Amino acid sequence: MTAAKAKPATRARKRTATRKPSPAPILSGRELVKDFKTDGTFTRALDGVSVDVAPGGFVSVMGPSGSGKSTLLHLLGGLDTPTSGEVLLEGNQLSGLSDRDVTLARRGSVGFVFQFFNLVPVLTVAENIALPLVIAAQRPESYRQRLDEIVARVGLEDCVDKLPSQISGGQQQRTAIARAIFPEPAVVLADEPTGNLDTRTGRQVLELLKTLQVEHGQTIVVVTHDPRAAAFGDEVIYLEDGKIRSRIDLSARRASRDGTRGGEQRAQAVLAWLQKLGA
Repeated sequence: MTAAKAKPATRARKRTATRKPSPAPILSGRELVKDFKTDGTFTRALDGVSVDVAPGGFVSVMGPSGSGKSTLLHLLGGLDTPTSGEVLLEGNQLSGLSDRDVTLARRGSVGFVFQFFNLVPVLTVAENIALPLVIAAQRPESYRQRLDEIVARVGLEDCVDKLPSQISGGQQQRTAIARAIFPEPAVVLADEPTGNLDTRTGRQVLELLKTLQVEHGQTIVVVTHDPRAAAFGDEVIYLEDGKIRSRIDLSARRASRDGTRGGEQRAQAVLAWLQKLGA
């Protein structure tokens, strides 16, 4: 009886984990420098700042007064041009374009939300939201479905026919946010969106922005001085003297049970980080 031949040992194949490549940034600033000249004196507001914003991301920008927060936001949104460096929006370079071409590039791609709402006082909430189409004299029937959808998304169903003076500050800011997202922009840039609101109303506005990110994939960049507001972001950048001094990644921390709010855990992480910075 012949012994059975032993089967040659086979090497177990190593399975190499394949990482999904990170998506290309939807908005980038590269080595941004911005100088201002006042009475013959140059002031450097930004000094070599680089930032990437991923699609569907939420980035908060903090820093003391005069640190360059709003300047950075204006450069990223094409409202101002850098002294040097470049801004890329959806892969297209804004730096070096004419004012007209920058306006065309950001039209429909960037939505702005400001601290003081910037609503037109003689227009209703609905008209303010659909302002670009109102100016273009388009018939309301042509955009009614989109308008109804946005109004419902921001919770303004009871306010559409009211003037800004007839609604609360929080409702005015919701109107401003609705106007910003009405054209379905790639990015929403918000400059101190809660700075003119009380704490409770400001939190509701931030929860709305977070919901737009989590449930609708909206990309958001917020400038704020408030640590608890900054905690709604997945990344917080701290500017000082026109430079990025530090960053904190909050994406690994759960926003909250339902994933739509800033969460106390994130707020405490930001506060501890700022304390460590001595900010």
